[in-house]
Amino acid sequence: MNLKEKITSKTARVGIIGLGYVGLPLAIHFAEAGFFVTGFDINRQKVEKLNRGESYIKHIPSSRLTSHLSDFTATTDTDRLKEMDAIIICVPTPLTDRREPDMQYIENTAR
Repeated sequence: MNLKEKITSKTARVGIIGLGYVGLPLAIHFAEAGFFVTGFDINRQKVEKLNRGESYIKHIPSSRLTSHLSDFTATTDTDRLKEMDAIIICVPTPLTDRREPDMQYIENTAR
């Protein structure tokens, strides 16, 4: 089955790298849409909290997590990236002193 068919049938496994203010809501939206989502983050405490169904972001109630615990899991294990059909990177992109995007977080994540 190709990627388009997996997306259409909602069998595509979606990986979200970075479970912050952009990545966590995005992961929840994919889970609410019926996809199985694996969130990746380097913060072990954040991952453990999310897997217990506890949100650490004020505007995201824990109930949104607990209602999708069968469709969403968080991990620090980057080896699991190879299980994903699609990967979305949601890491900080601050501006440099010259007001250009500082790509170091994206580049480090890709490595």
